[in-house]
Amino acid sequence: MKFIRHLLIETVNVIFSVMVAVLLFVALRHYVIQPFQVDGQSMSLTLANGEHMFLMKQTSIERFDVIVFPDPQGSSNSYVKRLIGLPGERLYVQNDQLYINDIPIEEPYLEPLKSQSAAPFTQDFSLYDTIGTHTIPEGYYFVMGDNRPGSGDSRQFGLVPINSIQGEANLVYYPFNHFRTLPKYVLDAGLEQAIQERKE
Repeated sequence: MKFIRHLLIETVNVIFSVMVAVLLFVALRHYVIQPFQVDGQSMSLTLANGEHMFLMKQTSIERFDVIVFPDPQGSSNSYVKRLIGLPGERLYVQNDQLYINDIPIEEPYLEPLKSQSAAPFTQDFSLYDTIGTHTIPEGYYFVMGDNRPGSGDSRQFGLVPINSIQGEANLVYYPFNHFRTLPKYVLDAGLEQAIQERKE
């Protein structure tokens, strides 16, 4: 009798532990982290096709972060791109140089592919020619892939609603020999301030 009672208690403990583990997993996946697989070459060499990442959901998004969001054109796919432009900003590329609010911006994350390219790595474009307005409206981001010649991004599908952002992708965990965190790129504080002062 004692054996049966002990067995029942152990069984209940195991079931309870499994339920707690499942609930924690669901909570983490839904609110904190989510796995994501890179599909395509649009973020080369920063990210490779087939790499698996952890998507951090509860995080503040900043300029130059690598973010994941659903296809703005309505397919079931999710895209991974780099955040370039913020609400209220004007941006364009001229002679392979990015300008935000008429200030030239360096893009070190494009190297070494940009330096190796004989042709312009980023074709000239203006925000107006792309989305029909001179500034990024409130509630939206402008994104581009790091492999500019091979990326479909805001230059083609338009702006990304901020409330659709699924999170920041900054940790590659598979293949295991690719395990790494992505470098964090931040504009010089003075340059960022100059951009903000020129917002419309």
